[in-house]
Amino acid sequence: MSSGTSSDTDVPAAGSTGLDLGSRMVIILGGALASLAMVSISSVLPAMDTTLSRGPGDSLLIKQLIGGVGLAMMIGSLLTGFLLDRVPLRRLLFTAALVYVVTGTAGLYLTDLRAILASRMILGFAAAVIQITALTLVNTRLAGAARAHWMGLHISAAMICTIAVQPIAGFIGDYGWRWPFALHALALLILPAVLTIRSGGISRPAPGRRAENAPDRKTFWATFPLHYLPLAILIGSIVFIPAIYAPFLLREKGLANPSSIALVLTADSIAGALVASQYGRARQYLTRHGAFAVSFAIAAAGTLVAALSPGAIGVIVGMLIYGFGVGWFVPNLMTAIGEKLGAERQAHAVGLVKAAHFTSAGIAVAIMEPISRLYGPQATLLVMCAVSTTLLCTIVLRSLAGNALRTPGAPQASDLARQRA
Repeated sequence: MSSGTSSDTDVPAAGSTGLDLGSRMVIILGGALASLAMVSISSVLPAMDTTLSRGPGDSLLIKQLIGGVGLAMMIGSLLTGFLLDRVPLRRLLFTAALVYVVTGTAGLYLTDLRAILASRMILGFAAAVIQITALTLVNTRLAGAARAHWMGLHISAAMICTIAVQPIAGFIGDYGWRWPFALHALALLILPAVLTIRSGGISRPAPGRRAENAPDRKTFWATFPLHYLPLAILIGSIVFIPAIYAPFLLREKGLANPSSIALVLTADSIAGALVASQYGRARQYLTRHGAFAVSFAIAAAGTLVAALSPGAIGVIVGMLIYGFGVGWFVPNLMTAIGEKLGAERQAHAVGLVKAAHFTSAGIAVAIMEPISRLYGPQATLLVMCAVSTTLLCTIVLRSLAGNALRTPGAPQASDLARQRA
């Protein structure tokens, strides 16, 4: 909707000139590559545990092959804003893509568990650079409905990648746990897009001097919404923990081969992708608080069903419900940052929030692993259900006072009172 006056969410960010073809491809593929790094080996974790684990410590390290990627993505997210200020856009993306391919495929030939973990962490750093750059392109070159639309497409593409990759990873994983690592060579597909991307559009000072509108650190922290950092950590835990521990719960219920596990994870991703693709449309009717509330409610219901189900079918149904719940988490979080800050602060702000989001994987695994050993993997899903429910209640209680769940454009109670007066 447009009106005679503009808000900060309706006006394109400073310097915004829209998206060229190269930028569009980077936005789509950037989310897909980050997703690939996180999920490509999920279905073979039990097989790797059987082959490589020599003790309780090794079992934790195997789970950290995903959690460690998240921690490395945190570091990469924090540094990407710094790098974008100093390294040309094409050069940064091209280098990150090559590093992604080399380290992502390292599991094909490395034999030491710790060496594999180190390569996975470098992979996570490269994936973060690619994704944060893609998200920054959205928030600096677009605004309003277009920003929400492309943010939803970014996450939807990531989930579609998961849909395509997980069955393939499970199928080739039946022939050996190493084979899913080969899928990271798909990062070569982003190189043509990188070579055609327009370099401008991300605020960067000229070499040797600060830009006139470059934000100082004091101003940045005065405007940055700090509560988004713990929120991002908790959201990341809800996203990553069920994906890591559900394969082990399915193994307990009699579904152990990688291809079957991959099909379950694929169904979750299909649900999430469908929801994410509709995020832009949903934001015409829901505020960001409303979108969060819906997501937390569905995620809590799904993890509860999966955790309490006595058989594999119930776990599958619960995880499918959960998949519908997580589709709006990241696009809603990133769009909210885009609405709150100017273009010159977007790279650093997006990097901070995504860093907090990625940090949650490693931290949550370290916290959940003792719980899983004592009470089983279903206990980790119950914890995530409790976290989702707590966040739902917090947002609803906080929002009721300001009616923040209302449909945009609908009259508030105070407006109606003034009209009656």
